[in-house]
Amino acid sequence: MASKTETYYPPYEGTEPYIHLCFSDRDERKVRPLLRRLLLRGCRVWYCVGYAPDRASETARRRRMLEAGLTVLYLTDNARQDTELKNYLLACQNAHRPILVLNTDGGDSGLSLGLTGKFASVAPGPGASDLVDAIFHNPNFSQTYLGDPLPINDRLWFRRISILLIVLALLLAAGVGTYLYLYPPVPQAQAGILPEDTLAIEDPILRDAVRAAIGGGPITEESAAALDTLYLSQLPEDVSELSLLPRLATLRLSQEAAQAAPEHPALYDSYTLIVTGGDGQ
Repeated sequence: MASKTETYYPPYEGTEPYIHLCFSDRDERKVRPLLRRLLLRGCRVWYCVGYAPDRASETARRRRMLEAGLTVLYLTDNARQDTELKNYLLACQNAHRPILVLNTDGGDSGLSLGLTGKFASVAPGPGASDLVDAIFHNPNFSQTYLGDPLPINDRLWFRRISILLIVLALLLAAGVGTYLYLYPPVPQAQAGILPEDTLAIEDPILRDAVRAAIGGGPITEESAAALDTLYLSQLPEDVSELSLLPRLATLRLSQEAAQAAPEHPALYDSYTLIVTGGDGQ
């Protein structure tokens, strides 16, 4: 049964020149971005994953790796400890096949693998594009290994992106839920605004006074236009909103409101001010 890597990025099985990518099975997931970029650049790549199930399969593997024009080793600590990988690599060396070591971690690049012949070792950057550049700039790399970019089965990347989007959506939902829990929305009625209001009065003091004057119903242009007298137990912070009441002529003020009236001299010019008792009478 093919592995995920073989399913998404199948190894080259044709007869044109190709490279052999050698890596430990434990690094299969790490090597996928490199495989993807190589295939998108049109590079023909053969590799093997897992143990050969029988002698015929093992023979076929060794034939394919020895027929490759260049062996590229993806070197990690996993590779250094992989006995089967070392056997394959030494078989390539004994057959005098050119070997390029991509030293991905900066560790020992040859002796721990048993390499004694000539081989190239580079320590590229960590990104897949850096690894591809190191391969393409190696003297043993040939343009004959390149063909048309191969179609890539990107279901793997699509699945990863889908999972990422789902996680982000869950995080967003959790954030919204937390916000609503900490700061629940205030219903309009609780804020002093009725759904039927069509005239927006921002100041809550003035809004409450107007609503009381019209009998507690919705504040509309029509109901507000009918007011010529208004009782205020307190003066609103923004007295300019009184202009929303076009017929208003008289302000009946509580003692507290009357004491604050001198701070708004425009009231004396626009309205008749009457100081009343606490009940507005």
